[in-house]
Amino acid sequence: MDIERINENTLKLFITYSDIEDRGYSREEIWYNRSKGEELFWDVIGEVNTDDYFDLDGPIWIHINASEQGLEVIVTRANLHSDQEANALMDDFEENREVAEQLREMENVIFESFENDSDEDMTITNARFTFKDIDELVPLAKRIVSFGLTSSLYQFEGRYYLHVDFTNLPEQRERKNMLALIKEYLRPSRLTSYRLEEYGDVIMEQNCFETVIEYFA
Repeated sequence: MDIERINENTLKLFITYSDIEDRGYSREEIWYNRSKGEELFWDVIGEVNTDDYFDLDGPIWIHINASEQGLEVIVTRANLHSDQEANALMDDFEENREVAEQLREMENVIFESFENDSDEDMTITNARFTFKDIDELVPLAKRIVSFGLTSSLYQFEGRYYLHVDFTNLPEQRERKNMLALIKEYLRPSRLTSYRLEEYGDVIMEQNCFETVIEYFA
């Protein structure tokens, strides 16, 4: 991925389709699968969202151009240090309808599926969740261990990340129920499995729920 700093508040990123494939995605997935497109987008944003490089806390504007070679992403950070600046920004945004259209177009292109590929019809295969303390995982492990889900645990930048594979559940309804159960205890994470495997520390490579119950319950 190429990163060019335009000015203090604007970055231009270019990610080729080869880069996308190296991260574990296909071109078809990022266009036709909403969740995969979101994972890729927030993974890329996460790589530049650091205090030392380009802190993206607060509102941002995003514009995406697609080409045969890859995706060009322009990210503009809005620094709102006062109510006056905030009001000025909102005035500019209201006046600039073209920017608003670009944001809506970006959502439609990257995050919206085709009419026959809605979230309800999308197959759930795996998901990642984040939390701060291992004790947060214990009550969930007690409820979910009997379902035999494949699970692993990582640590990355001071937080724990749980990766769960739902493919051993044959029914989509069962997968959705398991996903909802996990969300009762843990917050979903936008980090991709590629990034966790590449940069995170493996705490429990497999059988995470079983191991947590054995040693922490």
